[in-house]
Amino acid sequence: MSASMRRLARRVVAVGVTATLATAGSTFLAAGAAQAAGVRASVVNAAKAYLGTPYRLAYGWTCGKAAVDCECLNRHAIWDGTYAATGRGLQLNYWLQGQINQGRRTTAPRPGDLIFWDTDPNDGIRYGGDLDHTGVYVGNNQAIDANAYYGYVKYDSITLGGTEPDPIFVDVLTPNGY
Repeated sequence: MSASMRRLARRVVAVGVTATLATAGSTFLAAGAAQAAGVRASVVNAAKAYLGTPYRLAYGWTCGKAAVDCECLNRHAIWDGTYAATGRGLQLNYWLQGQINQGRRTTAPRPGDLIFWDTDPNDGIRYGGDLDHTGVYVGNNQAIDANAYYGYVKYDSITLGGTEPDPIFVDVLTPNGY
């Protein structure tokens, strides 16, 4: 199915859902809110597609899809998910601090937000620009991350098994029009 056919199919479904909600007397959901939820679900699905992918450290724009590090996983999940849902992909920066700067921090994370950890207790800089790890928040206190310790992309708790009790969450979707 071509990209234009997929977009048309999504519009037809969205119109049908809106009409059903309106005729059932339900609260009307703005198309923007419904689309945003669809984009977030698409980003989570894109991250899930990388589960089990081998870990490989990559610098800058050099990461591929056969093996990824944590920043690459974020970039691929956000691009693939936003492109699949809207036909236009969101390109994230290749380094952690750049990804944080593309969004806004949130204390009420939603699936599709990014999560960041400072896993090096010896660097003396708590979230001061020396972040060490990142992933995609998928809901229910779970994240998907490309984990160097295990050597592959996997589900993790938002506290990395209790070792990181205060991660930060960043919404890159809403500030960039998704």
